[in-house]
Amino acid sequence: MNFPYLTSNAFFWWLLAIGIPVLIHLLNRRRHRVIKWAAMDFLLQATRESRGKKKLKHILILICRALAIAALILAVARPISSNGLLRWGAGKLDTVILILDRSASMELYPEGDTLSKRQRVIEQVSESIAALGGTKLILLDSATGIPVTIAAPNALSKIAQTSPSDTSAHIPTLLDTAIQYILDKDTGRTEIWVASDMQEDNWFPNSGKWDNVKVGLDNLADQVSLRVLAQNSDSTDNLSIQILNAQRIDSDLVLDIEILQHGTSSTKDFPLTLSLNGTTSTENITVSSPNTKISKRISLTGKSGFGYLQLPADTNQRDNTTFFSYGSQRQIRSAVVAPPGEARDYLALASAPPGYANQETQTYLPSENIPWASLSLVIWQAPLPEKDLQKPLIDFITKGGVIAFFPPSTPSDQSFLGSSWGLVSNANKQKYFIIDSWDRNDGPLRNGEDGTPVSADKLRAIKKKEINTKDTVLATWSNNTPFLTRQLYGRGSMYFISTLPDYTWSNLGDADVILPLLQRLVQLGNQRFGSDHAAILGSLPAELSLDSADMKRLDNATVAIPLNSDYEAGVYQFNECVIAVNRPPAEDIDITLSSEQLSIILEDSNYSLFEETSKNASGFTQQLWRAFLVFMLIFIIAEALLCLAPRRQNTTQNT
Repeated sequence: MNFPYLTSNAFFWWLLAIGIPVLIHLLNRRRHRVIKWAAMDFLLQATRESRGKKKLKHILILICRALAIAALILAVARPISSNGLLRWGAGKLDTVILILDRSASMELYPEGDTLSKRQRVIEQVSESIAALGGTKLILLDSATGIPVTIAAPNALSKIAQTSPSDTSAHIPTLLDTAIQYILDKDTGRTEIWVASDMQEDNWFPNSGKWDNVKVGLDNLADQVSLRVLAQNSDSTDNLSIQILNAQRIDSDLVLDIEILQHGTSSTKDFPLTLSLNGTTSTENITVSSPNTKISKRISLTGKSGFGYLQLPADTNQRDNTTFFSYGSQRQIRSAVVAPPGEARDYLALASAPPGYANQETQTYLPSENIPWASLSLVIWQAPLPEKDLQKPLIDFITKGGVIAFFPPSTPSDQSFLGSSWGLVSNANKQKYFIIDSWDRNDGPLRNGEDGTPVSADKLRAIKKKEINTKDTVLATWSNNTPFLTRQLYGRGSMYFISTLPDYTWSNLGDADVILPLLQRLVQLGNQRFGSDHAAILGSLPAELSLDSADMKRLDNATVAIPLNSDYEAGVYQFNECVIAVNRPPAEDIDITLSSEQLSIILEDSNYSLFEETSKNASGFTQQLWRAFLVFMLIFIIAEALLCLAPRRQNTTQNT
């Protein structure tokens, strides 16, 4: 047990009063002179056998008197217990700064509890501040990031700054803000309480801000201590849903959906509600794994609209709804950067086939001006650009574009984002390179919506170019060398394909592989323009403030909280712009920060960890002075009983 404030409290000198009964006893013994008297020897001998019992009785009386005095002094000191820490004198703590995690994951109801994690911690903090008596409470919530003074502990649960939100949290930034507040406001002896469910993405353990936090806590070590109030309770019955991508294709809207099953995983059927422009419908879906991905195609009638998908209520209703909006179908543009030849013609044809009216492809030489801003996919079948010419390609990928690299016609030793081309390999006579394995669940060779696989095993190559990379391999040849690799970069991605749609190389020009491969890359790249209709809370453009007078919420999926619109997901209209605003996807990932990780990021800092695992736990601080008063009364009563003279036995005998 730690005693962080012992040496600075003068009342501990009063504990020396415990020795007063002993001192009185010793002085009282010196008042009597011992004189030898022979006539008393036989009486001393007669009582010698009972002397040991009397001596023990006197020692017990002294102990009770000393403990009664100690209990009285400790009661006057008003001790407070909290998570293994014992503090003396409630009035000595001037300020508590509460950093409240209001992220969507804090709305989880732990198993068997009637309050969410957020509600439970607010209740416990309110009780603790009331127990401290006279301590100033400053609230710093994760949504607004603005410190506010709370007038009374019972007001904590009644203000907008502690209401539910669909946002995430950035704990190191909030701690940095709290430290700066202490420096600016001279808060006296202060404790910072971080109330969080310890979701790793909210703690950013690799953030450079932790260095600033540790320096700040170290500089304020004599004044400030940190307490982490971890809400660790879990639930076994929670589903979350996110729309990974919403894309209009002709008169249909294709939604790529991800449903996460938290806690125990099992195969279950759930009703999924679809709302489209105010009209709702329900269908049953089967969730069979911790991560279930579904593609849903919706028929549209108008040029634009909005809606949401919703799961039934469970232990966290903030992650049961996901929103979408759409506009008119835009022209999808791709570019093939390659010299004239058979390979370029096949690549251009597969990226914009006849009958795909909304797709078009232009061909360019590397030296020509390429319209990067309007493109979804760039197919690069030319030598990799020199380092000083790579910036346009990197910017394109960073902003969500997709580049597919095919082997150049001429050798090149240049690399791009860590990948490069190796030597050309030729198959033996009458032999072919054959695709041995490919990812059927992810990437451009994944199975179709109905489970139909891509016929990658039909590909035959007599020539291929080695790929030198550490990127993800999505498909391999029979000799275990990569056919298809992927690297995610920024919002976009790049792919290397190791053979050409040229019959002197392979039969890739057949539609079996090249058509689904490039069409999926086209649709993937086109997602970069979907941001016109979708956004994530916390990353909205400054001009699209959700609490603006010009902003109007269109959906009725959830009940809006007054003064909280900036922090709630939904479909919003701002002038002519309609945007579906969703919670950050990381809020659905239940990976928590371990105590070992916490000790690393707060190394050498003065902090304590309070792990909340029980719904019946009381506040984080408890007054102990009443208990010491009870102990004092017990010791006084015991001392009085020991001082009572023993009852004399009746020795009168009848004669």
